[in-house]
Amino acid sequence: MAHDEGNRASRPRAEVALTSEAGKALGPDDIIRATAVAWLARLRAPDSADHHEAFEIWYAADPRHADIYDDVLANWESMALTAQTPAAVAETTRCHAARAADRRRSALAFAAAAAVLLVIFAGIGLSRLDGPWSGTVEPTEIASRLGEIRTTTLSDGSRVTLDTDSLLSVAYTAGERRLLLRRGRARFDVAHDTARPFVVQSDGGLIIAHGTLFDVEQQARRMTVSLLRGSVEVRKAVTWTGERVAKGHVLRPGQQLALEPQTLPGSPVPLRESDTRWTSGMLSFEDAPLAQVVAATNRYNDQQIRLADPEVGALRFTGTFAATKPRELAQMLAATFNLDVARDERGTLILSRRR
Repeated sequence: MAHDEGNRASRPRAEVALTSEAGKALGPDDIIRATAVAWLARLRAPDSADHHEAFEIWYAADPRHADIYDDVLANWESMALTAQTPAAVAETTRCHAARAADRRRSALAFAAAAAVLLVIFAGIGLSRLDGPWSGTVEPTEIASRLGEIRTTTLSDGSRVTLDTDSLLSVAYTAGERRLLLRRGRARFDVAHDTARPFVVQSDGGLIIAHGTLFDVEQQARRMTVSLLRGSVEVRKAVTWTGERVAKGHVLRPGQQLALEPQTLPGSPVPLRESDTRWTSGMLSFEDAPLAQVVAATNRYNDQQIRLADPEVGALRFTGTFAATKPRELAQMLAATFNLDVARDERGTLILSRRR
């Protein structure tokens, strides 16, 4: 997938052929619907909390996943999809057959088939359902070390630059280019390909881009998207409770948007030029609290900087410095703000007010 040392394209997984009780092969939407039923049953089980994150990834991986799951969720009770076995669904069908309309009977018949598939999925496990790749391809992983900024050219000509200690999964198919930012920050310079959407997914949502340049940062569970060129649509991932995905935000160049799971998205804000310089190995800040400056620096280095008290952390800083030189930064901050620099037994640099 990527022109970079240590990365090779992975072989596709073997597919499991699913059929209905009548022996006919199931269509793509039938398989997605059966998968949605399996997810809904799993999310209502006592151990549902263990599966929320995997479900969010599956839901956001394809618009059809979202549409079909929403339909299943809306009709769960009326279609009696809570049945866990074919026999239970068949009994429900018999109870309602006399007064059900043709459309109602068709829905129940499909519910029975879905329940059969639910048993099948329970038998093979949810391992094929818990990622954004739809079970068709093994992703290739690209990672950067602590303090490293790594640029990789992908097989389609797109370029990805990873910030310090970042991890990215890449899965290209004939119909889609999909990437999952598992941690850290990345810049994507996307090669134009109208036949294959370029989709980047992270913990808070996903981004759909065509021939554009943008950054995605994943810190804790907060995803921040910064658009430098072109146009991207940012969609929020669904919540495990079944919240419908809202219409995505279309960003314009120079805009930034932050998303977090389980919270409503805000509005785009202007992108500061200082937020775009990280690929050079330099960090820039404009009127930022010292606590934020130090936290950003510490992500690049084994030697950490610590602030002695919150008052020091509240000091405002504007400037540019090398990300991997914590000692020089500590000395500059001490001179700028009249601070003392001390070092503890582990080598941590401690900034405190001068007495």
